[in-house]
Amino acid sequence: MRFASLSALSLALIPASAGAAGYYLPNQDALATAKGNAWVATADGPAAVHYNAAGLTQLEQPEFQIGLYGIDLDHQVKTGNGGTFEAKSEWQAVPTIFYGMPINEDLAWGFGVNSPWGLGTEWGQGSPFRTVITEAKLVYLAGTLAVAYDLTDTLSVGLSGSANYTDLSLEQGLGLAPLDFLRFEGDGTSVSGAVSLRWQPCEQHAFGLNVASETSTDLSGKVYSNILGAGPADIDFVTPLRIAGGYSFRPTPNWNIEANIEWLDWDSLNSLYLRSPVLPGGATGVPFHWKSMFIYEVGASYTFDNGYTVAAGYDYNSNAQPDTFFNPGICDADRQWFNVGFGRKCDKWGWFLAYQFGYSNRDVRGAVPTAAGQSANGKYESRDSSVSLSCNYRF
Repeated sequence: MRFASLSALSLALIPASAGAAGYYLPNQDALATAKGNAWVATADGPAAVHYNAAGLTQLEQPEFQIGLYGIDLDHQVKTGNGGTFEAKSEWQAVPTIFYGMPINEDLAWGFGVNSPWGLGTEWGQGSPFRTVITEAKLVYLAGTLAVAYDLTDTLSVGLSGSANYTDLSLEQGLGLAPLDFLRFEGDGTSVSGAVSLRWQPCEQHAFGLNVASETSTDLSGKVYSNILGAGPADIDFVTPLRIAGGYSFRPTPNWNIEANIEWLDWDSLNSLYLRSPVLPGGATGVPFHWKSMFIYEVGASYTFDNGYTVAAGYDYNSNAQPDTFFNPGICDADRQWFNVGFGRKCDKWGWFLAYQFGYSNRDVRGAVPTAAGQSANGKYESRDSSVSLSCNYRF
């Protein structure tokens, strides 16, 4: 019975996210979000700390920004026997803080506190795959310091370092008794870094590049079960190497049109190991075997003479999770996002409000069943909405 439960666990230890691009959260600024996150080459605000630190040299005065990204995930699945099941629908909020400041004509610095990975999904005990996953929640906070320097009049470079905190909660049924469960809770810290470039050969054209390192975090915590008991446990948690490149075109000073491509090295996420004295042999393998994927982003904004700005964008997130190891805790799929927003920039204050609608359909076949005979096969539909707000103050 204990070995049967472990077979189920090995499929369930997968963090939860917004449902595409693995558990990556690209939306860290409302204007950037409205433009489909096509902002790497623009990066002319304090959120450049995350998107492209080299852009901080464009700041002419200190600027502080706070923001909030709220998303409502709406996942449902139709199984082979004709049943329809829905994950719990609730709004989840992610805050952001960014600050940027010029030191002299060529040098600038900034800091940020944000969540580039995370969110959660809850299916409950009533789904047909409760021995795969019932609930998953990932909290990831990054505190970042960044510096930027103008190498020439047209080329700037940025460097940043982040101290990261990760908290992961996962729960599944065991299939041994009604309402039985196995839950892992753990947290840990890590460090990461990024290097970036921004090249603007003339007023109309700009290019940006940001390379953010992968991380590996030892999450230490406990395993709880109403069948197996409890004990200490730990597992390695991975975030992948991320590379983003972009091109911005300004046909007039009021227009900004940009296209980006992001690549995430999910191939580095193969098999991890959960270690606990509660488990037979003291450890069990956790197969992921994800594949690297791309995000394609395009957007445009127009700023009126009175300071109001409108923006719209589109981004396409390809799937990172193969059918064999598909997990409803993520519901990863090829997902399309449609984005709009508006705001205003005054002498001291500025604000921007954005809305997103995302959808995907995925037919999962061939998912590996658990020892209890359950699998995540089915037709999944996701219809997600998000609202983000950023407020800026220039000193």
